[in-house]
Amino acid sequence: MSYLNTDKSVMISSPAGSGKTEKLARRYIALLQRGVDVERILAITFTDKAAAEMKQRILRILRDEDATLFHSLLEKMPLMRVTTIHSFCGTLLRRFSFDAGIDPNYGIADEMASGMEWEQILYDVLMDHGSSGEVSSPLHNQQSDFILQTLSEKGFRGLDYLKGTLDYLFSKRPFSLEAQSFIHVPSVGDELREELLSWEGAADAIDNYEKLFMKVSQRELLSIKDCFLTSDGMPRKKAPSALKGIADFQQWTLKMSLYWKDIRLEECSERSQRLWTIFHTCLRNYSGRKKMKGVLDFSDLEYLAYRMLTENPEWANILYAFDEKTDHILVDEFQDTNNFQWAVISKLTEEWRSGLGAKREGGTRPTIFFVGDEKQSIYFFRGANVEIFRRAKTQMEAWLGDEFLYEEAKENYRSRPAIIDFTNLIFSKLMGRPGNYPWITRYSPFTAKRPGHPYPGRVELLLLQPEEDVKMAERKQKEADVIAQRIKSLISNFELAERGSDQKRSCRYSDIAILLKKRTHLAPYEEALRKYAIPFVAVKGIGFYQETEIAVLRALVFFLSNPHDDYSLYMLLKSPLFNIAESDILHLVRREGESLFEKMRNNGDYSSLSQGVRGVSPPLEKGRFEETFTLLQNWLTQSAYMPLAELIEHALVSTKAWRHFHEEQKRANIKKFLRVVEDLEAGGKPLIRIREFLERTIDEQDAKAHVNTEGMDAVRIMTIHAAKGLEFPVVIVPGIEEPFSPKTGDNLVYEIPPTVKGGQEWGRFFFKSVPEPSIRDGDDDFLIRKAKEIEEQIRLFYVAVTRAEEALVLTGYWDRRENSFLGFLTKALELHTQNDTVVVENADIPGLALLSEEDVSRLYAEVHKEVVIPVDHRRIEVIPLSLPKTASWKSVAETADVRRRHGEDWLIIGDIMHRIFEYTSKGLLREQDIQAKAENLFRSKGMGSQQIAEKIMIIKRDIETLKGKGIWRDVIMPRKNSFAELPFILDAGDAVYNGRIDRIIKEDNEYKIYDYKTFPVKEKEMEYLLKEYGFQMNIYKKAVRSLFNVDSVKSYIVFTHTGEIKEG
Repeated sequence: MSYLNTDKSVMISSPAGSGKTEKLARRYIALLQRGVDVERILAITFTDKAAAEMKQRILRILRDEDATLFHSLLEKMPLMRVTTIHSFCGTLLRRFSFDAGIDPNYGIADEMASGMEWEQILYDVLMDHGSSGEVSSPLHNQQSDFILQTLSEKGFRGLDYLKGTLDYLFSKRPFSLEAQSFIHVPSVGDELREELLSWEGAADAIDNYEKLFMKVSQRELLSIKDCFLTSDGMPRKKAPSALKGIADFQQWTLKMSLYWKDIRLEECSERSQRLWTIFHTCLRNYSGRKKMKGVLDFSDLEYLAYRMLTENPEWANILYAFDEKTDHILVDEFQDTNNFQWAVISKLTEEWRSGLGAKREGGTRPTIFFVGDEKQSIYFFRGANVEIFRRAKTQMEAWLGDEFLYEEAKENYRSRPAIIDFTNLIFSKLMGRPGNYPWITRYSPFTAKRPGHPYPGRVELLLLQPEEDVKMAERKQKEADVIAQRIKSLISNFELAERGSDQKRSCRYSDIAILLKKRTHLAPYEEALRKYAIPFVAVKGIGFYQETEIAVLRALVFFLSNPHDDYSLYMLLKSPLFNIAESDILHLVRREGESLFEKMRNNGDYSSLSQGVRGVSPPLEKGRFEETFTLLQNWLTQSAYMPLAELIEHALVSTKAWRHFHEEQKRANIKKFLRVVEDLEAGGKPLIRIREFLERTIDEQDAKAHVNTEGMDAVRIMTIHAAKGLEFPVVIVPGIEEPFSPKTGDNLVYEIPPTVKGGQEWGRFFFKSVPEPSIRDGDDDFLIRKAKEIEEQIRLFYVAVTRAEEALVLTGYWDRRENSFLGFLTKALELHTQNDTVVVENADIPGLALLSEEDVSRLYAEVHKEVVIPVDHRRIEVIPLSLPKTASWKSVAETADVRRRHGEDWLIIGDIMHRIFEYTSKGLLREQDIQAKAENLFRSKGMGSQQIAEKIMIIKRDIETLKGKGIWRDVIMPRKNSFAELPFILDAGDAVYNGRIDRIIKEDNEYKIYDYKTFPVKEKEMEYLLKEYGFQMNIYKKAVRSLFNVDSVKSYIVFTHTGEIKEG
């Protein structure tokens, strides 16, 4: 394994199933075994979950293979620098905040807060520029003229266009921050203009023809474009009767279209420049708001780090400071790197690559290690640049020569031979096509190396025949039903083997994953799985804000903000809050009154309610408008003084609507909605602004609330993007005939080929806005973008196929269109129809089968048994739980709880007591030094002398209590075979937890966990607290069993204020 040669920098191209994470973990361990200090190794990945998994993999290997190094690393885990690229950039900025020009105590604004801030700034700028007022600066006036002109030409669509473009640029940060507006270089000159001006017959057929070619009148070309262009923007071939006098009509339309396109591109260039200046006006205001609040947003981290390292006058000192602490960098998932991330990594290692510097002189050879697979680069829409993978390889070879090693893994330890052979056949034809374009993906075949049972596995191509005059929804439902039937037959008669085992077992529901390109058609699959009594979990589902229960709560907020919102009130009346029949609502609509709420008022005598009723709302009797109106009126009154989240919860309780939202997922979603509202209120947002936020998020695909599914035997449904990095015994990919839908619209931020900047290759970014589809269709930059999107679709298909371990099922309707997964298969397998049956012309793969709808029906009929769907069958949908970006599991679970119950002071006392216990247990703090250490710690929290003295007395009293009961001696004082503040990572399936365990003591073959609770507690509260912290202690026990590979583990809670120890 040459990649373990720690004297060389290494890049590994590691295809799906080849053990990429294993390779990185073993490289990390090889450095440790060579004697490199853990704090001198920096490992970078792209998600918190991946960082946690990487730590876990390193620890597991060491635990199994090198116990001495394992225990040594456990002690130094706080020094492990395994982090995301954004967290690393954030740490760099905080350390050199003065040089970066930012607040060292900056916070990170969440996406919701950033979006709302941007929306407000956008509104203010557009309204300021769009209204007539006092004369301002020339730039301000130019922007105002452009906005007013756009509104004049396009009306309300003009405002949507402006807002949509500015939102697009905001979403493309940090790339749009470096972008320049494109400059159009005319492709036609005076010669073509003169030729058209003197074209025989044109002046006679078109009024004022000569004026069209004057600079001041060129916009008038728009009024006659139908004379030479078709509705889809192509040059006309036949002359209308009024234009038959124009000589050589087709040549005239062709040259007129060229001239027209040139004029339009000039206008687009001017428009793009003005949009760009308005965007930067908004951006300056947005940056000012962030600076005033002392926050950065997520995209700032890598961009400001890049600017600091490349443009700051002190960049050399910053690099020197980094270089002093780091000797080796490892980068995971390198194919997902964007330009800024690579620029940061490249700059940090600049001196290393030169072969010079203090490290080399001191005998240290620094290294860089990259691992990734360009075939799995599927985040182009987020800015990932697949070209960097190859570009970095070329640069590293040039920079390091013999000190650089490139390897391409050829083994696949995941999939059966049928899946491997199928993948090799398909993608060797789809990838690496002729053409020297840097974004085209290369392909190298790999071989099946999966240990265990040698059977080949299965690949099924299940194609349905399309029927005429059948709606899309019906087609999708039919395909979903066929998939459900195939799942039932697989459960009954398909056997598989665990990896490394020769023993086969029956397929289970939890072995199966349905991978969708997008979530648009999720509902038919859910319906079909319920119909056939197949348990399932939908990862992310259709989106949080589209769920029924959230739509009801949104309608309540809309009504409270505007009682005359008839649609929202109509939704509320029909909802589980009131359950009023449609016929009763229609009867009410016929009553007098301007709004539905006024009609409810006029339906009875409500004069006693004119002042509103405080307190608990009266009980609701179903179908009674009197009680309904009373509730609504009360809620409106209460909204003036009651927090909105509390009022919503009160509404759910008073109407007993919770009974209708009993499913675990629905309850979790409601709680998440309440948290969103609480956060908005905490940020000072009034009711009307909360409504505006909810209006903007209706179409957003926010993740649903997390529900734990550990141990569930259920089919998983998720997108291909969500499945990246995962594997499943059986993978089903439906809708393979669905055509690709390009993501590029009117606007484009794009990169031109790299040039040398600051001593390294660096592309330049440009922005252009081209509303005319026919011009975009012929524009090189838009065409390149489209070509890159198609290439990414090939990579997306590769990711989907390579998730399968035992069986792969591809389903869809027969279709001859090329721009789809099926189009890829048709090209590679030479699929065609013969006697109305699809046949494969070129695929001799054992285990490959072509199935029809009739085949699936027969297989299903052979095993089908009548089933009765249980009444309580639940639809449960979940999302994978990522690690929090800044807080550990324990701090998330406990800090807020302590703060709420006992206040901020006890939170600070608890933090300092934990530090004292840790230092004491590790032998770093003598008893006589405890008071001085505590005083310093309190002082660092900004406390005064009087406050410190009071809190020192509390700590002294608690320590004396612990001593008196023997806890100080038995638990806190240094012990052999013990750990203090031990960090851990626990993969619990759908969730990954990390945190610190206060104290672990090994006695004989039993591990004892001690968790300190430092807040005041009464005897009668202890039983309740033991139950409340049961989940936390259970996680700790699982973590210790996993870390030390033991079964015998007990956990105890130490209540330090009372000196009690309770087993938990």
